[in-house]
Amino acid sequence: MHEETRAFVLTVVRDVINLPLPDRVDDDTPLGDSGLGLESLATIELMLQLEGEYDIELPESELDPEAVSTLGELVAVVVERRSRVAAGGAAQ
Repeated sequence: MHEETRAFVLTVVRDVINLPLPDRVDDDTPLGDSGLGLESLATIELMLQLEGEYDIELPESELDPEAVSTLGELVAVVVERRSRVAAGGAAQ
């Protein structure tokens, strides 16, 4: 589930948000300026795409740049939400 989610995030960043991906992308790649280049509007678009694709809710409080600053941290949050939904828990 981790690799699938990671691939989806990178596809959205590249194809939907239309940002070029760095030459090297790993779980430690920052989401902001020194990595994927996501700004606030791009982050919101990414959240909407993730929520729609995986039928989950991603509260903004959980995606605070202080708490989720790298690709790996974002993917972990999404995977946790997906796992909770798959286990029959609430999407929230």
